[in-house]
Amino acid sequence: MNTKEWTGIILAGGLSRRMWSNKALLELNGSAVLEQVTNAMRPAVSRIIVAAGPNVTAYSVMGYECIQDHYPGKGPLAGLHAALDASNTDWNLVCACDMPLLQTSFFDGMKTLTNSHDSYAAIVPSLEGRVHPLAGAYHKRVLPDLEQRLMQDQLRVTRWLEEIGCRYVQADELERAGVHHVATQLSNMNTPEEYERIRNQGI
Repeated sequence: MNTKEWTGIILAGGLSRRMWSNKALLELNGSAVLEQVTNAMRPAVSRIIVAAGPNVTAYSVMGYECIQDHYPGKGPLAGLHAALDASNTDWNLVCACDMPLLQTSFFDGMKTLTNSHDSYAAIVPSLEGRVHPLAGAYHKRVLPDLEQRLMQDQLRVTRWLEEIGCRYVQADELERAGVHHVATQLSNMNTPEEYERIRNQGI
């Protein structure tokens, strides 16, 4: 297990029911959202794994290293499980493909925060009472508990984080770690209206 390098995990296997199309392939600033997220994450990691769910073929032809869920149809926890299982590093940066405004500074900041919170198995942002579980840092040691939850169909991400003793970081901590415009970076899009808002939003 490599303790110095980081793996990047992009969760892009969702069905996008409210968007009516694959969020990862939507156009933003001249390229696909998945490409935007990848470009922001790449400088912070040595390898990127896309948890692709049923979209393996679509992403593979674009040149991405994809992994299928071991527990299909069980949401983002299943994608996280499959990608962590394929990772060769202790710590992993995770983000969902519906957060295209994330910048490299966010991922670098999360790496910095693990230096002082290494005893935790997961570190995720919490802004104004809202937890962002799909934009954080996860250690491989969460895998056994995560698999158990999938087997028991306990699929609520926030409940799982509470049970493993996740470390929640606030906006001021992220800013001190070098992450600017925290709320904007953590904007996500689940509907066509949110997609349009993000298209008109910049950092």
